[in-house]
Amino acid sequence: MAQHSNFCGSALLTPSDITGRLQISQRKLYYLVSEGEFPPPLKIGRLNRWREDHLITYFEALEEAASNAVESA
Repeated sequence: MAQHSNFCGSALLTPSDITGRLQISQRKLYYLVSEGEFPPPLKIGRLNRWREDHLITYFEALEEAASNAVESA
């Protein structure tokens, strides 16, 4: 029997969705991916898509980094 992952129920976001939410350019998005600062996309044919939960995890990491910066200042 096939196993199901936690992927079910997580929306797939386009590059435009990601750049709109982060308010960055598409070039900056792919730079962050190449530097390992943002998760790589899922490839669906020729399309790039990101899981919404990856974006949420990224936001949480940014919040934690900001919180740590404030505490150390």
